[in-house]
Amino acid sequence: MSDELDVLIREVDKKKAELGIKPPLAPDAEEAYKERFLFESIYHSNAIDGNRLTLEEVKQLLTQNEVIPGKTLSDHLSIVGYRDATLQAQRYIRDKTRITEHEIKKLHYKLLIDQQAVSGEYRDYNLMIHGHRPTSYEKVPYKMVQITEARPSEDKHPIESIAFFHLRLEKIHPFGDGNGRVGRIILNVMLEQLGYPAVIVTLDDKQRYYAALSAYDGLNGNPDVEPMQLLLAELLIRQLDELLAL
Repeated sequence: MSDELDVLIREVDKKKAELGIKPPLAPDAEEAYKERFLFESIYHSNAIDGNRLTLEEVKQLLTQNEVIPGKTLSDHLSIVGYRDATLQAQRYIRDKTRITEHEIKKLHYKLLIDQQAVSGEYRDYNLMIHGHRPTSYEKVPYKMVQITEARPSEDKHPIESIAFFHLRLEKIHPFGDGNGRVGRIILNVMLEQLGYPAVIVTLDDKQRYYAALSAYDGLNGNPDVEPMQLLLAELLIRQLDELLAL
């Protein structure tokens, strides 16, 4: 662990401890925070993948069930599917469900409601993503068992382990579509199951997030996990600061 990452992780744990002794939010304030977080997480995660609905349109669609003029059916269904997958993820958090292949496939099935023929199923073809070739489709099932059955290293901080899992999942790229979105949902499940707040990778974070994914691709011959670990630590600090300020 670099000195930079060590400093950030210490700050995360300090703020997490401060939040732990802070009086609970009033029920209405807690509900308002959760609702705002839900809408913003749905908006940003989908916008990163090219969805054209604005934040206000996401709220309108989910609260009033209204069709947004000028936006595609696919854009609408992506928002609804992400909402449904998030609700499923919240059950995993509440029940302390360990994330296995089954849970990942179920989240993907909930997410891709506009692609029911392939939702919840691993891809059966190879592809290129931004000049990078993910795991060969024949190896995807083996690789997915490998990462979901692996136990986090005891000498690693949870932030390091969760970021590493996210990188490995995205490099495998098990599905034909929706890998980033389902991966970001799983990242938050893992965080919340360990007592950390869920985070949002915003549109402003997009380039740094993609750079962290690319750093792990190893196209320069040296796969690097730390850029994603640094980003995750900073996202946690941002979310903890927001919660401490409420």
